[in-house]
Amino acid sequence: MKRDLDLIRRILLNIEAEGEDSSRRAGFANIADDGYDPEAIQYHMQLMHDAGLIVADELVPGQWWPERITWAGHEFIDLARNDTLWQATKRDVESKVGSAPFQVVHDLLARRVNDQLTANPRTRKK
Repeated sequence: MKRDLDLIRRILLNIEAEGEDSSRRAGFANIADDGYDPEAIQYHMQLMHDAGLIVADELVPGQWWPERITWAGHEFIDLARNDTLWQATKRDVESKVGSAPFQVVHDLLARRVNDQLTANPRTRKK
C-alpha cells in the first residue's frame, strides 16, 4: 500500500477536532465515507504511530486506536492546516518530482508558512 499524505493530514485533523478524550471519538466513518478504505485508514494510523505523529494502540492485529497526537503531530498539523498552502505544496511536489519523503514535504510547508509570516505587506501587490 502506498503512503497517502492527504490521508495522514485528514486523520490528524480528525483526531484534533474530536479532542484528546479518545472515549468521545466516533471513529473514522467520515473519512471512510469520503472513499477511503478502512484498511488504508488503519495502515496509515500504524504509519503515523511508527513516525511519532500519534500514540496509538493496536487493539487487535491491524486495528489501531489513536490515543493522542504527539508534539510532532501537532507541529505537522499547524503546517498543513491551511488548505491553500497544503494544495500548493502538493502540486509542486507532484509536478516536479512525483512524490517526496515526509520530511521534505514538512520542510516545504514550513518554508511556505514562514514566507507568509515574514512577507512585507508593503511589497505585496494590491
